[in-house]
Amino acid sequence: MSESSAAAFSAPRAGPLLHEPRSTGEIISDAVGVLRRSFGVVFSVAVPFCAADLLLREVAQTLLFRANGVLSGGNTDVATLLEQVLPNFLAGFGFFAASFFVQQLLLGAVTAVGEDAFMGRTPTSRGALARVASRGGPLILTGVVFMVAAVALCGVVMAVPTALAAVAAAQLGMPALVVPGVIVGIILSFGVLLVLTLRWSLYGPVVITEDRWLWGALKRSSALTAPRGLPFFETPRFRLSVLFLIALGISSVLQSLFVAPRLIIAVVTGWSFTDGGMPGLAQLPLWFAVPFGLIEVITNAAVIPLSGLLMALFMFDLRVRYDDGDADGSADVGGDASVVE
Repeated sequence: MSESSAAAFSAPRAGPLLHEPRSTGEIISDAVGVLRRSFGVVFSVAVPFCAADLLLREVAQTLLFRANGVLSGGNTDVATLLEQVLPNFLAGFGFFAASFFVQQLLLGAVTAVGEDAFMGRTPTSRGALARVASRGGPLILTGVVFMVAAVALCGVVMAVPTALAAVAAAQLGMPALVVPGVIVGIILSFGVLLVLTLRWSLYGPVVITEDRWLWGALKRSSALTAPRGLPFFETPRFRLSVLFLIALGISSVLQSLFVAPRLIIAVVTGWSFTDGGMPGLAQLPLWFAVPFGLIEVITNAAVIPLSGLLMALFMFDLRVRYDDGDADGSADVGGDASVVE
């Protein structure tokens, strides 16, 4: 990176980001710079989404904790499972899914801020929320397709070696053979999930900035991240994996900061590891739950948006590198998605 380019990104600036290929390190620097310059806008947009996300996760955790309590109490008859355990489990996972969609909407709003910065426009909270309001439905629908496709493919990949191992175990009279089949299935399904994530995970920025959705957004993401015969460490998917690791590291550090105090208070108030899953804020004293929840929302709203900016600016970098001049992001809804390779 030249000294002039470094100076351009280190100093606050209202103009557009340079429309030239950026290294992975420069994209990280750009994302931090955008977050710093537009912190007020990003924070004000992120707070309600982070608050809703926390509430949904806490409700989900409460329902799962309740179901686990029934199981740990030894009530395993069919009627109890159908009337108490199963509804709580299904509702809990439903709230977790709703939490995922709220996170997608937050990343969509952050993407709108990143697009404004890239194009040299002044980001506003109203503009970011308006973009999410207009394209939130397609974003969630595309997220559902992504999740269903990933779960279905991973399930099939895991089921095949497991079934083969089960058949071999039955034929040979060696039940232990099922175990390596399950292990192989888990490894293969994890590989499939990784491949799908690196191919399709830019669907969010695509939906927000190009108004493509469903298959059009997934296909566009796959085209943008295509290897194009580049050396492995220069391929878009390897660079994307680096950005994912950074985002995962940020998320893991934040969660670890919040888990330790919860665990301490839970143990002090009578919870033990034999009770199963750690209780959520709703099961902890009010004097702890309220201020701790506010701190978690504020911290997440200040830090988590960096992940969305990384994805958005990385997508713009791929467009600058490989698109045939279609830099304005225009596209037909759900339209075909091709780039010059």
